[in-house]
Amino acid sequence: MRLTARLVIWTLILSAGVGVAGLAFRRGDLRSAAALAPQRALTVAEMFASARLVAPPAGADAQSRLLQAASLVLPEAPLPPRRSVERVRPAAPKLEGPPSLPMETMIEPPDGASRLLIAAMARRPLVDRPHAPALARTALAALNDATAPRVMRLADAPTAYGEIQPDAFSVHRLTILQLGDSHTAADFFSGRVRERLQQAFGTGGDAYIVPGRPSLGVRSAVFDSDASDGWNYEALQRSDARKRFFLSGFNAISRKSGAELTFRSRGGRAFDTVEVAFLKQPGGGRAEVAVDGTPAGQINLEGEADELTTLAVNAQGAGVPNGFHEIKVKALSDAPVTVTGVDVGRDGDGVSYLSLGFPGATVQLLQKLTAENIAADFRRISPDVVVLAFGTNEGFNDNLDVAAYAQQYEQILHRLQEIRPDLRIVIIGPPDAARPNGVSHSAGVGQDNNNGPVATEPGGGQCRFPVPPKLNPVREAQRKLADKLGAYFWDWSSAQPGPCGAQIWAAANPPLMARDYVHMTLEGYKQSADRFADFLIPLIEGRQAGAHVVSNN
Repeated sequence: MRLTARLVIWTLILSAGVGVAGLAFRRGDLRSAAALAPQRALTVAEMFASARLVAPPAGADAQSRLLQAASLVLPEAPLPPRRSVERVRPAAPKLEGPPSLPMETMIEPPDGASRLLIAAMARRPLVDRPHAPALARTALAALNDATAPRVMRLADAPTAYGEIQPDAFSVHRLTILQLGDSHTAADFFSGRVRERLQQAFGTGGDAYIVPGRPSLGVRSAVFDSDASDGWNYEALQRSDARKRFFLSGFNAISRKSGAELTFRSRGGRAFDTVEVAFLKQPGGGRAEVAVDGTPAGQINLEGEADELTTLAVNAQGAGVPNGFHEIKVKALSDAPVTVTGVDVGRDGDGVSYLSLGFPGATVQLLQKLTAENIAADFRRISPDVVVLAFGTNEGFNDNLDVAAYAQQYEQILHRLQEIRPDLRIVIIGPPDAARPNGVSHSAGVGQDNNNGPVATEPGGGQCRFPVPPKLNPVREAQRKLADKLGAYFWDWSSAQPGPCGAQIWAAANPPLMARDYVHMTLEGYKQSADRFADFLIPLIEGRQAGAHVVSNN
């Protein structure tokens, strides 16, 4: 019954809207488009209702149906010469109070897919009159006239990408790239954020995978990675060879014929494309890429030192028409084979949330990457948004010059925006952490010490272990930098219970914090990620956050 009622409501609104638009143009014996209204409105409403029934994993299908519906809005006439048409960019909704309509006549607010139809209608002229330009209308304007003030005006609804990427939902997916320290490297936090955003906006197709298994703290929530014997690793953090490293921060190197890197999709999700990035060098070897056991291409790595080259594979071209679940990179000789990253894609729009983390890293690590190498990865990934999640390791450095740190951070942001001018930046301030008295950063971040209780009374009381003295200043410096440069800022510590937050979480049942008082349990990362997703979703939808999240410390 709810579906039927919703369908009838949308049919009536669309019919009334188009009818109003038609009346506006009857004067002067001009042709009326309203005669087509009933048939067109019914078709749009049917497709709209059908698309709303599609489950989130099939978001691309819903978007396709909505785009078809948008194309059935009344035909547009040619625009007159030299006349500019203003792009409609809906503003965020401004509701003073709850709508006064009875519940049975309420229309649900448009979700991510529904905004496709709204945005398309806003851009599509219903009728154009060269002699009366003031009366030119869009189908969306007609709907607003027919429904206001009884319901929220559809023009006030956000576009699909709103503040972050206006009007882009129908032409490409929104790609978010998170770079960070060990909190990001494990992909527990970012994996949950990815899950939440894709539930809301559809499943984008990209994944960027670190080659092999270079560190225990590096994993992907999208692919399970394995490596046979014969692989060694280089890390950006431990090397000054800047030209050899790209955003993954690691290189996997083999000098053994038959050595393999294997990447298997988690959860049975199929992918359509893969692009493996290699480094050439004098005397370089040969490698092969296979998908689902089918050899798909070989590459010769003889060339100039540190020269980037890629081998791209399409599932259909490789004879796997329904997508692949496994990728293998195999060394074909004993000569050096260097893999620097694996970019995997699947068809469909929505949100792609990529994450690359570096255990123990500070944001200054990004200064070690050359601008050319960052640009090369940005060309492949095409990020719309970069999330920077650093600060914990900086906060444990008791000798940190916070003012100099802020200047370096600002230089990094300017550099990223110079490489990709339309890039939006989101900064995550570090979560709360603690360490026992007298333990310096050089002795280890967040040493385990289970002696004594932590304060759990309201307000935190006296913490058993102190917060590192530079952690709060680092967080505040990031907040001020975000305000200065117009970036977005989310304070991770606001997801924790105030002062002594890390220690209270460690003492919780079940624990939300690991006993190192730095890293979190799976549940702690999940709860944090849900709060961050709640922060991101309004930005993606175009609804401004009322204020930055305020630190609890």
